Amino acid sequence: MPTIMERIKDIWDSAVSAPAKTRANFAIAPARVVGGGAAGGPFRDKQHYFQIVINQMYLAYEREWFVRYDPLAFVISSYIYDTRQEVVPFVVGPALLKEHAEKAPTGMVFQDTPVSGMHPYQGGALTLTVILNRLARENNADKLLKVVEKMSTTFSPSVLSSGYLTMSATLIDGVEAILGLDETTPIIGYRVTINPDTGADFRPSHFVIIDEDERAVDRDKFWVVGNRLHYGDAAASARPYSENDFVLFSITQGTKRTDERTLPFYPTWETARDLAARPEPHYWNEAKANFNTLKRSVIKSPDLTQPDAARLMTAYLEELKKRREEAALEGELAPKEVGGDEKQFMSIAQELDRLDRPF
Repeated sequence: MPTIMERIKDIWDSAVSAPAKTRANFAIAPARVVGGGAAGGPFRDKQHYFQIVINQMYLAYEREWFVRYDPLAFVISSYIYDTRQEVVPFVVGPALLKEHAEKAPTGMVFQDTPVSGMHPYQGGALTLTVILNRLARENNADKLLKVVEKMSTTFSPSVLSSGYLTMSATLIDGVEAILGLDETTPIIGYRVTINPDTGADFRPSHFVIIDEDERAVDRDKFWVVGNRLHYGDAAASARPYSENDFVLFSITQGTKRTDERTLPFYPTWETARDLAARPEPHYWNEAKANFNTLKRSVIKSPDLTQPDAARLMTAYLEELKKRREEAALEGELAPKEVGGDEKQFMSIAQELDRLDRPF
């Protein structure tokens, strides 16, 4: 049975064997990127986050997009997550496009949508494949596309949970079925592997695929200005590009996550924080036990860089200490009558404490 990587390769080989194989696709040189994510040095192992973003997708009206044809952008990224090389697929179909698209004089523009989670770079290679397909709205193919697109957005790629990774294989099944239809035509595609271990320079980068013969494209006239594709002799005089369908995407770099509420360890932190706010000693003991568990989970988390894990633990510790001090002061100023349930909890805690003493 073929592996997911082998299936992805088959999808790519099928796409490039189509007439679209001579379409233009290339990286934008860093010197030709102005503002909007242009900055950033090489990615460092366990020090930086990366994320794949579709900065801009332009669909010209002349193709009768959303009328006779549905667009299907299939994005596949492969990288080390935790202890394994994972393959993460994402589908951008008509529902997502309509939700985030803006009308332009000659087409539709879809902008600034992450198609991967924000994950720590953990060394090794990153492989990225992007294919824009045209799907004729015949034989109920659009209904299958709706199912696949909904499946793609069911799980957040910010955390590669077992549910997401299990779903990935099913998602690829659906994509293979759609791409196998006679009514589906690959238009443009790009595939790149960046491996610092072989001397490649892995840093924030922009890439573009354009529905134009590669021999007719002057790469030296393309610019990225504020994460938008421009065309001209210089960045200052270049104008937004809209001559052909295209997809502009990038690998972005970050040093701090602010969505830790979505990570698996966060409920443990909430429990420790809530327990620390109670003045009774046995609650504080429980808070400390939960905090020790939290510390191990944060340090070992595959979703955090080393500096970010240290930052969070410092912040959590300071908040825990503050809550304990406030709770202790509250208990001194306004001692409360201990109820029956509370007495039972305290008795159990004292009984457990006695187990720590030598016999």
